[in-house]
Amino acid sequence: MDKKEEELISMHYQMEKTDIKQQRLEDRLISISEDLKRSKRRRNFYFIFILILMLLLTAGSLYVILGEKENITKTESLEGDVDVQRLIFENDSLQKEVDKLKTDISKYQNEELSNKADTITSLSGNTGSGKEEEADGKSKLKFERKYCYINRVYKSNDVVFIEADIIEYYQGRKAVKKAKELGEAEYDLDKNGDTLYFLYNNYYIHNQSSRSKILELDDKARVKIENINQISSGFPLKAFQKVITDKPVLILEINNGIVYKITEQKLP
Repeated sequence: MDKKEEELISMHYQMEKTDIKQQRLEDRLISISEDLKRSKRRRNFYFIFILILMLLLTAGSLYVILGEKENITKTESLEGDVDVQRLIFENDSLQKEVDKLKTDISKYQNEELSNKADTITSLSGNTGSGKEEEADGKSKLKFERKYCYINRVYKSNDVVFIEADIIEYYQGRKAVKKAKELGEAEYDLDKNGDTLYFLYNNYYIHNQSSRSKILELDDKARVKIENINQISSGFPLKAFQKVITDKPVLILEINNGIVYKITEQKLP
């Protein structure tokens, strides 16, 4: 099992744990809501009970003196107020707990969604593209430059490929030295009889192998070639196909088998 599969399994496990925890919180919310409903019903029952009791006491007050009737009424009224206040206090406490629980659930869901997004983003950024993430979040690529002729460019499954003939390009003294080593430099004798080596074009191209190499182009590959105006992020396929018919010397900037930039080498 590779690292990517392990990370996907770990993410799936974390998501299942999150769902279980959320379900427990929801169950707790339902339980509290039911307690709140029962509390409301009990409070209504107390109100009715107190009302009936007060009516009975009022009716009974006809058989006692006025003072006793008032004392009994005040006493029962105070007892009823205490019960009502206790029920209201319990109801307010339950309501506060429900509101707090809702806030905790919302906060927890937002945090989990943020963690899932970070995990998915992390997995997507490690799929072998050759990118090394910096602290500022930008991608840093290590390119290797290759000179080449491009024999063919085509598109397959929405991906652009090039068939590149890799060459060695030298200019100035290095060109003369390399051509001399391979016996392809021009030469002449000076007035002292010494041999002078030179090249008329002041550059030398050595094609060590005629085998072509298939390379993939990045979907945002940059092209800096004369007669090609790259005004969009897409690759100018048709214009590029026309340019390579003249076999210009091109420079490829490659990372992990993917071409990110193509530049034309100006010949002396």
